[in-house]
Amino acid sequence: MPVSYVNHKGREILYVDLTESKTEKRSLELLEETKEAYLNASDKLYVLVNSEGAFVNAVVSSKMKEYGRTYFKDRAEKRAFVGIHGLKKMILRAYSKMVGGNIKVFDDVEEAKDYLAS
Repeated sequence: MPVSYVNHKGREILYVDLTESKTEKRSLELLEETKEAYLNASDKLYVLVNSEGAFVNAVVSSKMKEYGRTYFKDRAEKRAFVGIHGLKKMILRAYSKMVGGNIKVFDDVEEAKDYLAS
């Protein structure tokens, strides 16, 4: 499942796997699934986003910023991203400045999980 919970060292982590989002349509669908997971959470979230190979364009980026400000920012305790390179890194920096919040970028999933579990 692209949006699910995993347990790592006793910490429940919302895992958002964007590796299968190869089109604008699929990326937007996964953003909707992520939004629902945030809205259904009763506590602050620890979130891991794997965006390795994910599709991003102006439409997806705009929706990410909108959801970030509206749904994601205040509901996450910590957020970790994996698979951020080149243009995506620039987009994430802009996103982080626009919506704020605790976002860190890691090279691999296990390292990100360790950060979120600490």
